[in-house]
Amino acid sequence: MESVGARIRQRIAELNLGLPEKDIAASVGMTPDVLSRSLNGKRTFTSIELAHLAERLSTSMYWLATGEADPFEARIAARHEYDFASGQFVTEQGETTRKTLDNIELAYRQVYTGRNDLPTRTATPAEVRTRLGENFVGDFTSRVEQALDIDIVRVEGVSSAYSVRAGGRYCIVVPRSGNWFHQNSSIAHELGHIYLGHFNDADEVASSTKEGPAYDFAAELLLPESLMRSIDWKTMPIAGVVNFLWNQGISTKYLANRLRKLRLAIQDATRTLLELSTFDVLNRPLDGKDFERVAVGLRTQGSAERRFPNALVAAHMEAVALGTVPKETLAWMLDVTPEEIEVHPPQSSSVNLDDLAAEFGLAAGA
Repeated sequence: MESVGARIRQRIAELNLGLPEKDIAASVGMTPDVLSRSLNGKRTFTSIELAHLAERLSTSMYWLATGEADPFEARIAARHEYDFASGQFVTEQGETTRKTLDNIELAYRQVYTGRNDLPTRTATPAEVRTRLGENFVGDFTSRVEQALDIDIVRVEGVSSAYSVRAGGRYCIVVPRSGNWFHQNSSIAHELGHIYLGHFNDADEVASSTKEGPAYDFAAELLLPESLMRSIDWKTMPIAGVVNFLWNQGISTKYLANRLRKLRLAIQDATRTLLELSTFDVLNRPLDGKDFERVAVGLRTQGSAERRFPNALVAAHMEAVALGTVPKETLAWMLDVTPEEIEVHPPQSSSVNLDDLAAEFGLAAGA
């Protein structure tokens, strides 16, 4: 069985720290000799030392100690953008994104106690579409929460979409913006990560092995191949294409990519239309559109609003009122100061020892 020392050395190698052991020892409050003997199995690490090493090496103390994934540690699957120049999937998780994800994970962990290591549910895009029901993109967020029991968080501070498993619950995090069509494709992509079982012990590595299937899952969910092939794109009027974009909740670029992937022939007018921005296409006057401009405004405004699941907020409100959870997390979710949340948690009453003794039939002072 692999030793604690071997796992620590493995993690140091993974991080490519390029530091001598004496520097690592100093950073966690150990002497070089003590760290060396502990790594070689001649001395047992204390729990405090393991905690400091886990923090220094950005890993789980549970994994360092046991070699197994912490059943309660949050799992994160990140959406990675495709870099056409390099031919690679890439992601940038800056300090702001990491802090935001940490805050979300904390919010779940404070009020939900479920395990995160249970097998991930799997399903096909067709099965998920059936569960979501007809015309689901009109209110994609609510449908996902109600039909799939997967939470949606919309917040600033993240550069791309993430799917998180914390407190035993699944949560999809999307950037707050007015591009509702991009949010739709991001949510569909994260559903791919969830239903294809892409949750690992640590943050997933960007690779076409996982990103490609997630993109394909999203495309089939939003634009099923059977639907795409049932349409004669060479004769479809421009107004019909615009209505299709609206009804399917997608961008011009997303539709163009899907048509290209399926090698479906289109007319020049459609090709020209899909080179425009989605905002321009949907908001310019055009005869034959079957949606109102106010509806576009409502979708746009909704996608720009900060959002946390009602059940999560309610659980925090109750916990804060009972004094079991501090109010800072609730304040962060509501985007208010802690001082604005006026709460007076119940105070524990002092116990009179004489009364307690009498309750048990004991003589006072015995």
